[in-house]
Amino acid sequence: MRCILPLLLLVVTPVSADLLLNYNGFYGRMKKLQQPEYSDITLAFALTGEKTGAPCRFYSIKLISDIHDITLDMAGNGEISLPYDQALKDSNAVLQVLQADNTEACQVQFRLRSRMRLPTELSVTQLAHYRSQFDLLLDDMAGLGKYWLPEVSGVIVEFAETVQPPAVQPDNAAHTQCVDKRCYIRLNQPLPDNSRWLFQQRPAYLLPLIDASAD
Repeated sequence: MRCILPLLLLVVTPVSADLLLNYNGFYGRMKKLQQPEYSDITLAFALTGEKTGAPCRFYSIKLISDIHDITLDMAGNGEISLPYDQALKDSNAVLQVLQADNTEACQVQFRLRSRMRLPTELSVTQLAHYRSQFDLLLDDMAGLGKYWLPEVSGVIVEFAETVQPPAVQPDNAAHTQCVDKRCYIRLNQPLPDNSRWLFQQRPAYLLPLIDASAD
C-alpha cells in the first residue's frame, strides 16, 4: 500500500501560542504555481483551529522583516492572501500571527484547490482537466516521492452550504456521491464524453480526490 507524503492535500503546523513562520517556505510553494501548467489551480493558505478547524481568532496577522511590516486579512473560511514577492523572500520575512486570548491553538493548512469559482454545470472534460493539474502538481511537489503517492482518483466539489445531488446521466450516478457540503466524483474509470453534472448551487471550488487505499 502506498503512503501519503507529509505534503499532499493538507499540511498542518500546530502551535500553542503566537505563530511565527518563515515566508520562504510559502514562497517556494507559490513559485511552483506560477508555471503555466498549473494555471487553473492554487495552493491556498489558511489559519484554523487545531481541534475545531474553525478560522483562527487573532489580534493581527502580518508579514514582517527588517524592511517590511505588512498587515494581512483573513477570509471567512480562514484563508489568508499571501503576496508572491521576491523582496519578502530576500529579506527573510516571517509570517507573524498574534492570537486572541483564551482561544484554541492555530494551525496552518495548505489547501490545494481550483483557483476560480465554477459554474453550476460541469462537464467531464472540465473535471478531467482539473484532475490532471492536481495530479501533476502533487507529483512535482513530491519529487522522487511521487512513486509512492496514492492516485488522484477524481475531484471533490465543495459548496458553501449543504448540497443536493446533481442532475446526472444514469451512467454517472454510480461515480457521484454527495455528503453535506461536498460531492465526490470519481474519474478513474471511463465516462461518456458528454457527461455533465448540473448542481442547484454554484460550487465554491474543486479539491483533488485522493485514493489513499491505492496499491
